[in-house]
Amino acid sequence: MKKIFFIAFFAIWISQLAQAALITGVMNSALTGDKIEVFVPHYYLDGKSSTYSNFVETDGRFKIQVVVPEPQVVFITYNESKLPIFLSNTDTLTIQTNAFQFPLVVNFGGKAGANNTLLTKYLNENPSDYNEFNNIRYKIGQYWANVEAPMNSRMEELDPEGFKAYLDTRKVAGFALMDEFLAQHPRLLSPDFKEWLASEVIFNWAYHLLFYGHVYGGRYMVQPEFFDFLYEAPVNANTLGSDWYRQFLMASTARKMAKKEPLDQFWGNAYQYAGEILDGKPLAFLRSEIILVAFSRDRFKEISPLYRDFLEKNTYTDYDTKVEDLYQKMVRTSFGSGAPDFFTNTLEGKSLSLSSLRGKVVYVNFWATWCGSCLRKMEFFDEFSNELKEYGVEIVNISTDENRDSWKNVLAERGFKGYHVLSSTGVGTNIATTFGVEAVPQYFIIRRDGTFADKAGSNQPNDIREKLLEVAKR
Repeated sequence: MKKIFFIAFFAIWISQLAQAALITGVMNSALTGDKIEVFVPHYYLDGKSSTYSNFVETDGRFKIQVVVPEPQVVFITYNESKLPIFLSNTDTLTIQTNAFQFPLVVNFGGKAGANNTLLTKYLNENPSDYNEFNNIRYKIGQYWANVEAPMNSRMEELDPEGFKAYLDTRKVAGFALMDEFLAQHPRLLSPDFKEWLASEVIFNWAYHLLFYGHVYGGRYMVQPEFFDFLYEAPVNANTLGSDWYRQFLMASTARKMAKKEPLDQFWGNAYQYAGEILDGKPLAFLRSEIILVAFSRDRFKEISPLYRDFLEKNTYTDYDTKVEDLYQKMVRTSFGSGAPDFFTNTLEGKSLSLSSLRGKVVYVNFWATWCGSCLRKMEFFDEFSNELKEYGVEIVNISTDENRDSWKNVLAERGFKGYHVLSSTGVGTNIATTFGVEAVPQYFIIRRDGTFADKAGSNQPNDIREKLLEVAKR
């Protein structure tokens, strides 16, 4: 039996290597043993990422095999400098650069050399900030869409006619760049790259027009015909490796649902709508993403039946992992589940456990001193605290800070009410980890019997207060 298992595992491993892209190169002036990494983000597929690495040899040479789920952009990293490149699993790419000039001066060769030479030119003309934390977020319905700060400034400056003209010029320039390169090198670009780059150009254009029309529509009195550009964006594309295509699918679906009733079935309606406009892999992606975002927005009850429907009907099972992993995490904190107990000490050094508050409604607030929205939210709850206390609601503020002094100083300065504990001081566990908290602000409502209550329909402090009072009065 062990022999059969080993043979099967070896066959899978060999199959993956056969489908891997190969990157070789020379990093002049690099030290022997320096690490070079290739980061492959595939959150859109399974909620994960992969990192492949190797070390520089004595002559500056290196070699890395990389598996990519779709033809897409990945990132070569050396000494914290990052270079975006395009790869598919059939590619070979050679790179020649210098440790002191990387990533500004890089020469490409091999089968994928022309692809990445053109990609570099395109990104020089259309720079992208791949750090999403630098982006500005606006709501489209119940979906938070991102825009880079320079583009947002452009939207604020231009009226609809001027902004569309600006984007039209960028789109034409993008296609002209590709046409010019093809005229000079007619057989060097791969079909995967040509399809991907065309998708990036068209959906970058369409996404930002949609974003502008929705977010700035009221300010500039955008007319319905402004959205006629949507007829030029082919929704059912075969380029899921294109980030702009994926963002466009989510934003356009959200805009459609923002105008549809009932609004409390936003994500359920989006799931059904996806089936009307898409099929194949794009449908699998969009439905899995809808489930993922809805779960992360605490719409557990609304989306649970659709989660089961997705697992039953989806034929592209690579997308299952993303939603299954989050479901297993969310089900632990869903309505009616028992809240995990914790044992710790408060700011004043007194022992505190969740079980010691049984019989009370408990508002468990995860926060951090560096989180501005957390601090503003806690200021609101200071105003509510006496009323909540009157109805038997206890506030437990759990900080995810690692620096105890920063935590104590902020509390001394702000004087927030309620119990205060550090997540890291939970006996035997980190409290945030136990509750599955990966970002702040985050909160939970614990009923008098120690089980989770439903959350409010939004994260606004007044809505949370109303929900707490509703739970307390039952």
